[in-house]
Amino acid sequence: MSSPAVRMPEERDQAEWQRLRSALWPDCAAEQHELEMGTVLADADRAAAFVSPAEGDRLAGFVEVALRPWREECPGTPVGYVEALYVAPEERGRGVANALLAAAEAWAASRGCRTIAADSRLDNDAGRALHKQRGYEEVSQRVRLRKRLDATAAEEGA
Repeated sequence: MSSPAVRMPEERDQAEWQRLRSALWPDCAAEQHELEMGTVLADADRAAAFVSPAEGDRLAGFVEVALRPWREECPGTPVGYVEALYVAPEERGRGVANALLAAAEAWAASRGCRTIAADSRLDNDAGRALHKQRGYEEVSQRVRLRKRLDATAAEEGA
């Protein structure tokens, strides 16, 4: 079986790329998606996106990758970082995510990265398995905590 096609997004892909981003981050406003997509495209030295075409004008998935000055557990600088990886449910199981990650890794390596990192939710067994299959190792698990200061201030009568 041949690997799915992967390429950088073109102008005609904007609506589909945004559709996939909205599926990944449904609470993010459309304007924020547009801003972030524009930032990725405008900073080609430090960030990139790759898409995998599907039938017609549809996209099967996308990956966004960026350079970071450092990342915990990653030697060297810069470090490639997978900011987002998403494949539409109906396109899964065809190697799309694997092909997208390969493109992100090649892009990071071409910019001098010795390592590439990604985060995954603890309950994302398929995503974690994909990364492990590609040679990623789990180096930490963390719990993120938050406190809403505006709510606290309101409760205290401020």
